[in-house]
Amino acid sequence: MEIPTLVLPTLPHIKLSLFINVPVLIAILVLFACFYTVVTSVIVYHWHAYGMKSQGIIVAESLYFFVTSVLFVCAGVSLFYF
Repeated sequence: MEIPTLVLPTLPHIKLSLFINVPVLIAILVLFACFYTVVTSVIVYHWHAYGMKSQGIIVAESLYFFVTSVLFVCAGVSLFYF
């Protein structure tokens, strides 16, 4: 019995404009990742300084990092899908 290979669905080709192309979008994603790193470091500092390691802070921190990592992975995959 043969296992069928996984085939991704074909999407319609999206024609990006002259100024908005994949390298520009990657640069925007990298700039956003730098901004995200700064904001995240401030948020984590405040969580650790004023949260006193309560259970709610640990849950919020885990949820925050999980959701944002999923969003960054989706953004990266969508850029390389073109």
